Amino acid sequence: MNNKVFGPCPLCHGLEAKVLFSARTTFSEFHLVQCNMCELTRTSPLPNDEILRVHDIYSYYGRNVHKFNSCVQKIRNLIMRMRAKHYLSLIPDSVQPPKILDVGCAEGRLLKSFLEYGCQCWGIEHTFYPAQRFLDSDRIVYLQGDLNAMHLPEGAFDLIFLWHALEHMENPHLIMSQLHKLLAPKGAIIIAVPNFSSMESRRFKKFWFHLDIPWHKYHFNEKSIRHLMTETHLRIINISSFCSEQGPYGLLQSILNAMGWPKNEFYEALKGNLPQRRSIYIIIQLFIGLFLLIPVFFVSFLVSIKGRGPVIKLILKKGKR
Repeated sequence: MNNKVFGPCPLCHGLEAKVLFSARTTFSEFHLVQCNMCELTRTSPLPNDEILRVHDIYSYYGRNVHKFNSCVQKIRNLIMRMRAKHYLSLIPDSVQPPKILDVGCAEGRLLKSFLEYGCQCWGIEHTFYPAQRFLDSDRIVYLQGDLNAMHLPEGAFDLIFLWHALEHMENPHLIMSQLHKLLAPKGAIIIAVPNFSSMESRRFKKFWFHLDIPWHKYHFNEKSIRHLMTETHLRIINISSFCSEQGPYGLLQSILNAMGWPKNEFYEALKGNLPQRRSIYIIIQLFIGLFLLIPVFFVSFLVSIKGRGPVIKLILKKGKR
Protein backbone atom coordinates (compact mmCIF):
# COMPACT_ATOMS: atom_id res chain seq x y z
CA MET A 1 0.00 0.00 0.00
CA ASN A 2 1.28 3.49 -0.77
CA ASN A 3 0.62 7.15 -0.18
CA LYS A 4 -2.43 7.06 -2.47
CA VAL A 5 -4.12 4.99 0.20
CA PHE A 6 -2.84 6.60 3.39
CA GLY A 7 -1.75 10.09 2.36
CA PRO A 8 1.35 11.94 3.59
CA CYS A 9 2.65 11.52 7.11
CA PRO A 10 0.97 14.13 9.35
CA LEU A 11 4.29 14.77 11.12
CA CYS A 12 7.04 14.90 8.49
CA HIS A 13 4.82 14.82 5.34
CA GLY A 14 6.73 11.83 4.00
CA LEU A 15 4.93 9.96 1.24
CA GLU A 16 6.27 6.45 1.82
CA ALA A 17 4.75 4.24 4.47
CA LYS A 18 4.31 0.56 5.25
CA VAL A 19 1.63 -1.49 6.97
CA LEU A 20 3.14 -3.21 10.00
CA PHE A 21 0.13 -5.30 11.02
CA SER A 22 -3.62 -5.07 11.50
CA ALA A 23 -5.75 -5.08 14.63
CA ARG A 24 -9.44 -5.90 14.76
CA THR A 25 -11.99 -4.61 17.26
CA THR A 26 -15.58 -5.78 17.70
CA PHE A 27 -16.74 -3.42 14.96
CA SER A 28 -13.80 -2.61 12.69
CA GLU A 29 -10.37 -3.53 11.40
CA PHE A 30 -7.51 -1.03 11.58
CA HIS A 31 -4.05 -0.97 10.04
CA LEU A 32 -0.90 0.18 11.82
CA VAL A 33 0.88 2.31 9.21
CA GLN A 34 4.43 3.52 9.81
CA CYS A 35 6.11 6.39 7.99
CA ASN A 36 9.40 5.35 6.40
CA MET A 37 11.04 8.69 7.24
CA CYS A 38 10.16 9.76 10.80
CA GLU A 39 8.74 6.37 11.89
CA LEU A 40 5.52 7.83 13.26
CA THR A 41 2.91 5.08 13.23
CA ARG A 42 -0.76 5.94 12.80
CA THR A 43 -3.98 4.03 13.13
CA SER A 44 -5.70 3.77 9.77
CA PRO A 45 -8.41 4.73 9.21
CA LEU A 46 -7.80 7.47 11.77
CA PRO A 47 -10.47 7.00 14.48
CA ASN A 48 -12.82 9.98 14.77
CA ASP A 49 -15.38 10.66 17.47
CA GLU A 50 -18.08 8.73 15.63
CA ILE A 51 -15.90 5.61 15.52
CA LEU A 52 -15.05 5.96 19.20
CA ARG A 53 -18.69 6.40 20.15
CA VAL A 54 -19.57 3.12 18.44
CA HIS A 55 -16.87 1.39 20.51
CA ASP A 56 -18.68 2.18 23.81
CA ILE A 57 -17.14 5.21 25.46
CA TYR A 58 -18.88 4.38 28.74
CA SER A 59 -17.11 1.07 29.03
CA TYR A 60 -13.79 2.68 28.12
CA TYR A 61 -13.97 5.31 30.86
CA GLY A 62 -15.54 2.88 33.35
CA ARG A 63 -19.24 2.64 34.11
CA ASN A 64 -19.11 3.47 37.82
CA VAL A 65 -18.59 6.72 39.73
CA HIS A 66 -14.85 5.98 39.75
CA LYS A 67 -12.99 4.37 36.86
CA PHE A 68 -11.38 1.66 39.03
CA ASN A 69 -12.22 -0.15 42.25
CA SER A 70 -11.32 1.43 45.60
CA CYS A 71 -8.09 -0.53 46.08
CA VAL A 72 -6.69 0.59 42.71
CA GLN A 73 -7.83 4.17 43.38
CA LYS A 74 -5.83 4.26 46.63
CA ILE A 75 -2.71 3.12 44.78
CA ARG A 76 -3.32 5.77 42.13
CA ASN A 77 -3.68 8.45 44.82
CA LEU A 78 -0.28 7.52 46.27
CA ILE A 79 1.36 7.53 42.83
CA MET A 80 -0.14 10.93 41.98
CA ARG A 81 1.12 12.49 45.22
CA MET A 82 4.62 11.15 44.51
CA ARG A 83 4.45 12.42 40.93
CA ALA A 84 3.34 15.90 41.96
CA LYS A 85 6.12 16.19 44.54
CA HIS A 86 8.74 14.98 42.06
CA TYR A 87 7.86 17.33 39.22
CA LEU A 88 7.39 20.37 41.45
CA SER A 89 11.15 20.25 41.94
CA LEU A 90 11.47 21.49 38.34
CA ILE A 91 9.90 24.83 39.26
CA PRO A 92 12.03 27.59 40.81
CA ASP A 93 11.09 28.36 44.43
CA SER A 94 10.50 31.98 43.43
CA VAL A 95 7.45 30.95 41.37
CA GLN A 96 4.46 31.33 43.69
CA PRO A 97 1.88 29.99 43.30
CA PRO A 98 2.84 27.48 40.56
CA LYS A 99 0.28 27.14 37.77
CA ILE A 100 -0.36 23.61 36.56
CA LEU A 101 -2.14 22.50 33.37
CA ASP A 102 -3.04 18.84 32.83
CA VAL A 103 -4.19 18.04 29.29
CA GLY A 104 -6.08 14.77 29.41
CA CYS A 105 -6.58 15.13 33.15
CA ALA A 106 -9.25 12.41 33.59
CA GLU A 107 -10.90 13.00 36.97
CA GLY A 108 -8.13 15.38 38.05
CA ARG A 109 -6.39 13.04 40.48
CA LEU A 110 -2.95 14.48 39.68
CA LEU A 111 -4.24 18.06 39.92
CA LYS A 112 -5.80 17.28 43.30
CA SER A 113 -2.32 16.30 44.51
CA PHE A 114 -0.90 19.61 43.27
CA LEU A 115 -3.58 21.46 45.24
CA GLU A 116 -1.97 20.12 48.42
CA TYR A 117 1.17 22.09 47.50
CA GLY A 118 -0.72 25.35 47.01
CA CYS A 119 -0.77 25.26 43.21
CA GLN A 120 -3.38 26.76 40.89
CA CYS A 121 -4.71 24.03 38.63
CA TRP A 122 -6.41 23.70 35.25
CA GLY A 123 -7.52 20.44 33.62
CA ILE A 124 -8.65 19.68 30.08
CA GLU A 125 -10.60 16.60 29.00
CA HIS A 126 -12.50 15.26 26.01
CA THR A 127 -16.21 16.07 25.81
CA PHE A 128 -16.88 12.33 26.18
CA TYR A 129 -15.46 12.28 29.71
CA PRO A 130 -18.12 12.12 32.48
CA ALA A 131 -17.85 15.54 34.11
CA GLN A 132 -19.48 14.36 37.34
CA ARG A 133 -16.19 12.60 38.16
CA PHE A 134 -14.11 15.78 38.32
CA LEU A 135 -12.51 16.13 41.75
CA ASP A 136 -12.44 19.44 43.65
CA SER A 137 -14.22 21.25 40.82
CA ASP A 138 -14.67 24.24 43.11
CA ARG A 139 -10.87 24.72 43.25
CA ILE A 140 -9.73 23.28 39.89
CA VAL A 141 -10.72 24.85 36.57
CA TYR A 142 -11.97 22.05 34.31
CA LEU A 143 -12.47 22.56 30.56
CA GLN A 144 -13.84 20.07 28.06
CA GLY A 145 -13.27 20.23 24.32
CA ASP A 146 -10.54 21.15 21.85
CA LEU A 147 -7.44 22.73 23.39
CA ASN A 148 -6.90 24.92 20.34
CA ALA A 149 -10.37 26.44 20.71
CA MET A 150 -9.76 27.46 24.32
CA HIS A 151 -8.58 30.92 25.31
CA LEU A 152 -5.89 30.13 27.87
CA PRO A 153 -3.29 32.73 28.87
CA GLU A 154 -0.05 32.42 26.90
CA GLY A 155 3.15 31.87 28.86
CA ALA A 156 1.19 31.28 32.06
CA PHE A 157 1.77 27.64 33.02
CA ASP A 158 4.80 26.44 34.96
CA LEU A 159 4.08 22.73 34.48
CA ILE A 160 2.06 21.22 31.63
CA PHE A 161 1.23 17.51 31.63
CA LEU A 162 0.34 15.28 28.71
CA TRP A 163 0.31 11.97 30.56
CA HIS A 164 -0.78 9.28 28.11
CA ALA A 165 -2.86 11.81 26.21
CA LEU A 166 -0.87 12.84 23.11
CA GLU A 167 -1.48 9.50 21.39
CA HIS A 168 -5.25 10.19 21.56
CA MET A 169 -5.10 13.53 19.73
CA GLU A 170 -5.78 14.18 16.06
CA ASN A 171 -2.95 16.65 15.42
CA PRO A 172 0.08 16.16 17.72
CA HIS A 173 2.08 18.90 15.95
CA LEU A 174 -0.65 21.49 16.49
CA ILE A 175 -1.08 20.44 20.14
CA MET A 176 2.63 20.74 20.95
CA SER A 177 2.86 24.11 19.17
CA GLN A 178 -0.05 25.37 21.28
CA LEU A 179 1.50 24.08 24.50
CA HIS A 180 4.75 25.83 23.60
CA LYS A 181 2.79 29.10 23.62
CA LEU A 182 1.12 28.33 26.95
CA LEU A 183 4.34 27.34 28.72
CA ALA A 184 6.04 29.87 31.02
CA PRO A 185 9.61 30.85 30.04
CA LYS A 186 11.14 28.65 32.77
CA GLY A 187 8.36 26.07 32.79
CA ALA A 188 8.42 22.42 31.75
CA ILE A 189 6.18 20.08 29.77
CA ILE A 190 5.91 16.49 31.02
CA ILE A 191 4.90 13.87 28.45
CA ALA A 192 4.33 10.14 28.65
CA VAL A 193 3.33 8.04 25.63
CA PRO A 194 3.42 4.29 24.93
CA ASN A 195 6.75 3.27 23.36
CA PHE A 196 6.00 1.66 20.00
CA SER A 197 9.62 0.46 19.78
CA SER A 198 9.40 -1.28 23.15
CA MET A 199 10.13 -4.93 23.64
CA GLU A 200 6.45 -5.49 24.43
CA SER A 201 5.17 -3.77 21.29
CA ARG A 202 7.55 -5.74 19.06
CA ARG A 203 6.81 -9.04 20.78
CA PHE A 204 3.04 -8.83 21.31
CA LYS A 205 1.91 -6.61 18.38
CA LYS A 206 -1.92 -6.67 18.32
CA PHE A 207 -1.97 -8.23 21.80
CA TRP A 208 0.05 -5.37 23.32
CA PHE A 209 -1.90 -3.77 26.16
CA HIS A 210 -0.76 -0.22 25.30
CA LEU A 211 -1.78 -0.49 21.63
CA ASP A 212 -5.32 0.41 22.72
CA ILE A 213 -7.01 0.47 19.30
CA PRO A 214 -9.08 2.48 18.33
CA TRP A 215 -8.51 4.96 21.16
CA HIS A 216 -4.87 5.60 20.24
CA LYS A 217 -4.61 7.48 16.97
CA TYR A 218 -0.79 7.68 16.89
CA HIS A 219 2.00 5.45 18.13
CA PHE A 220 5.39 7.01 18.90
CA ASN A 221 8.88 5.65 19.15
CA GLU A 222 11.91 7.67 20.22
CA LYS A 223 12.72 8.78 16.67
CA SER A 224 9.24 10.12 15.93
CA ILE A 225 8.81 11.81 19.31
CA ARG A 226 12.21 13.54 18.96
CA HIS A 227 11.21 14.70 15.48
CA LEU A 228 7.97 16.16 16.85
CA MET A 229 9.77 18.07 19.61
CA THR A 230 12.34 19.48 17.19
CA GLU A 231 9.57 20.64 14.86
CA THR A 232 7.76 22.40 17.71
CA HIS A 233 10.91 24.03 19.18
CA LEU A 234 10.98 22.10 22.43
CA ARG A 235 14.20 20.86 24.04
CA ILE A 236 14.30 17.39 25.60
CA ILE A 237 15.82 17.74 29.07
CA ASN A 238 15.29 14.12 30.09
CA ILE A 239 13.99 10.97 28.42
CA SER A 240 13.37 7.54 29.91
CA SER A 241 11.33 4.41 29.21
CA PHE A 242 10.45 3.16 32.70
CA CYS A 243 7.08 3.67 34.37
CA SER A 244 6.42 1.97 37.69
CA GLU A 245 2.66 1.62 37.33
CA GLN A 246 2.28 1.27 33.54
CA GLY A 247 5.27 -0.99 32.89
CA PRO A 248 4.86 -4.18 34.95
CA TYR A 249 1.08 -4.24 34.71
CA GLY A 250 1.12 -3.61 30.96
CA LEU A 251 3.49 -6.54 30.43
CA LEU A 252 1.30 -8.82 32.54
CA GLN A 253 -1.86 -7.85 30.66
CA SER A 254 -0.08 -8.33 27.31
CA ILE A 255 0.93 -11.85 28.38
CA LEU A 256 -2.65 -12.66 29.37
CA ASN A 257 -3.89 -11.33 26.03
CA ALA A 258 -1.37 -13.46 24.11
CA MET A 259 -2.41 -16.54 26.12
CA GLY A 260 -5.85 -16.29 24.56
CA TRP A 261 -7.91 -14.66 27.30
CA PRO A 262 -10.41 -12.04 26.06
CA LYS A 263 -8.44 -8.87 25.35
CA ASN A 264 -7.71 -6.81 28.47
CA GLU A 265 -10.28 -8.78 30.44
CA PHE A 266 -8.44 -8.47 33.76
CA TYR A 267 -8.05 -4.71 33.22
CA GLU A 268 -11.77 -4.42 32.48
CA ALA A 269 -12.50 -6.30 35.71
CA LEU A 270 -10.61 -3.63 37.64
CA LYS A 271 -13.03 -1.11 36.11
CA GLY A 272 -16.07 -3.19 37.06
CA ASN A 273 -17.04 -3.86 33.45
CA LEU A 274 -17.37 -7.66 33.55
CA PRO A 275 -20.48 -9.78 34.26
CA GLN A 276 -20.57 -12.02 37.34
CA ARG A 277 -20.42 -15.18 35.21
CA ARG A 278 -16.78 -14.36 34.31
CA SER A 279 -15.64 -14.20 37.94
CA ILE A 280 -13.97 -17.61 37.98
CA TYR A 281 -11.90 -16.69 34.93
CA ILE A 282 -10.77 -13.46 36.56
CA ILE A 283 -9.66 -15.43 39.62
CA ILE A 284 -7.63 -17.74 37.39
CA GLN A 285 -5.96 -14.75 35.71
CA LEU A 286 -5.27 -13.25 39.15
CA PHE A 287 -3.36 -16.39 40.17
CA ILE A 288 -1.44 -16.32 36.89
CA GLY A 289 -0.55 -12.70 37.61
CA LEU A 290 0.66 -13.51 41.14
CA PHE A 291 2.83 -16.32 39.76
CA LEU A 292 4.37 -13.99 37.15
CA LEU A 293 4.68 -10.95 39.44
CA ILE A 294 8.43 -11.09 40.16
CA PRO A 295 9.48 -12.05 36.59
CA VAL A 296 7.28 -9.27 35.18
CA PHE A 297 8.88 -6.61 37.41
CA PHE A 298 12.37 -7.90 36.58
CA VAL A 299 11.82 -7.95 32.82
CA SER A 300 10.13 -4.55 32.82
CA PHE A 301 13.03 -3.00 34.73
CA LEU A 302 15.67 -4.68 32.58
CA VAL A 303 14.24 -3.63 29.20
CA SER A 304 13.70 -0.08 30.49
CA ILE A 305 17.40 0.23 31.30
CA LYS A 306 18.08 -0.60 27.65
CA GLY A 307 15.60 2.03 26.44
CA ARG A 308 13.05 -0.57 25.34
CA GLY A 309 10.57 -0.05 28.17
CA PRO A 310 6.83 0.25 27.52
CA VAL A 311 6.60 4.05 27.73
CA ILE A 312 8.55 7.11 26.68
CA LYS A 313 8.63 9.81 29.34
CA LEU A 314 10.01 13.25 28.51
CA ILE A 315 10.73 16.49 30.31
CA LEU A 316 10.69 19.41 27.88
CA LYS A 317 11.70 23.06 28.01
CA LYS A 318 11.30 25.84 25.50
CA GLY A 319 13.95 25.91 22.80
CA LYS A 320 15.07 28.65 20.46
CA ARG A 321 12.86 29.42 17.48
